[in-house]
Amino acid sequence: MKNVLKAFVFKPSTIVFLIFGVALIALFVLRHSSSPGYFLLALGEYTVETSFLVAAFLLFVFVLIVFWLLRLLEWLFDKNRGRNSARKKTTKGLIAYAEGNWPAAEKILAKSAARHDVPLINYITAAKAAHEQGHDDQRDDYLRLAHESTKGVDSAIGLAKARLQYDSQQWEQCLATLMMLKKEPKSPGYPNVLKMLAEVYVQLEDWENLRQVLPEIKKRKLLTKEQYLELAQQCYLGLIATGARSSYEMTPLQQVKQAWAEVPRGARHTPELVHAYCSRLVELDAGEEAEQVLVSFLKKHWDEQLVRLYGIVNGEDSEKQLLLAETWLKERPNDAILLLTLGRLSLKRHNWDSAQSYFRSSLSSRKTAEAFGELGRLTARMGQYEESSDYFQQGLAMISQGLPELPLPE
Repeated sequence: MKNVLKAFVFKPSTIVFLIFGVALIALFVLRHSSSPGYFLLALGEYTVETSFLVAAFLLFVFVLIVFWLLRLLEWLFDKNRGRNSARKKTTKGLIAYAEGNWPAAEKILAKSAARHDVPLINYITAAKAAHEQGHDDQRDDYLRLAHESTKGVDSAIGLAKARLQYDSQQWEQCLATLMMLKKEPKSPGYPNVLKMLAEVYVQLEDWENLRQVLPEIKKRKLLTKEQYLELAQQCYLGLIATGARSSYEMTPLQQVKQAWAEVPRGARHTPELVHAYCSRLVELDAGEEAEQVLVSFLKKHWDEQLVRLYGIVNGEDSEKQLLLAETWLKERPNDAILLLTLGRLSLKRHNWDSAQSYFRSSLSSRKTAEAFGELGRLTARMGQYEESSDYFQQGLAMISQGLPELPLPE
C-alpha cells in the first residue's frame, strides 16, 4: 500500500514549481494592469466568466489533476513495477535461506516466483528450503514448478532433485531420477549423473551395476586416480563377497570365480582384494585354489595379512606348504606373523614341539593375542596347564586393553 501511495504523491519541488509559476503569472498581470481583468470561456451557447485570479487558480488545479492522472497511468502500465518488487522479495528470501530461516525463505521465495523474471531461482531455492524442513512433497512440487517455468533445464532440475533425494537417503527414488537423466548422455550435467549413480550404487550395494559404469567414469576422468582406485576396489570387494551376479545356474564358488575373473589384472595386485578372494575361497572349501593365489602373490608382494591367511588355508599338501614357509623364514627370520603361520602349519603336520617353538619365537619377536591363544590351547592339550593358563591370561589382557575401567568384585 505504501508503494501505491508513493506513486501518486507529488514531489515537493514539483508542487512548489507549479505554485510559483501560477503566482508569477498572476503578479505580472496585477502589476501591469489597473484592472484585475476577467476570464471568459465560451462553449457554444454556454459561457463562463470569472476574474483572472479565479481562472488562474482553476488552471492550477486543472494542471495538478492532469499531472496526477498521467502519474496514475504511468503506474498502472509500468511493467517493471511488479518485477522490481519480486526482485526485492527474492533477495529477502535468499537472505533468509542463507541465514537458515527455512520457513521464511520458502514462503517468500514461493510467493515472489510468479512475478520474478527468473522464477527458476525462486523455485529451486524454495525446494531446498522445504527439503531442509523435511517437507518432501512440497520440495517435489517446487521442483515441478521450476521445470514448468523454464525451458531446457531438465538436466539441472533433475540433478537438483537427485541431490536432495540423496541427501534424504531416498536411494531408490534417487536412482530412478538418475536413470531418467542417464538417457541424455549429451547433456552438460551427464558427468555429474554418472558420479552420483556410482555413489547411489555404493549405498545400495549394487556392485554389478557399479562395475558397468566404472569404465565410463574412468574414460571421462571424473575422479582422481586415487578416488577411482578406491571406488573400483570397493566395487570388486563387493562383487567377490556376493558373487558377480545372481544366477541359479552357477554355484556360489562359480560366482566368486566369475567375479575374480572380471577384476582387471592391474587391480589383482591389491592385497585387500587378494585377501577377500582367498578368504571367500576358504569359506567355500576351495583351499587349494586359495593357496595357489596366495603363493603367486607372496612371491612378488609380501603382506602380513596374506601370510597369516596362508597358515589357515588347507592346501593340496600341508608338508609342501610348511617347507615353502620355511624358505621364507630364511629371508625374514624375525617375522612374527610368519613364525605364527609356521606354528599353525606345524600343527597341521602334528609337529607339536615345532609348533610350540614357532609360537614362542613369534611372541619373542612381537606379542600378539593370536600367538598367546595358540600357545594356550596347545600347552593345555599337552598337559601344561599352568603355562596354558598363563598364556591365555596374557592373551586376554591384550584383547581387553580397550575395555573401560569399571568396578569388579574383589
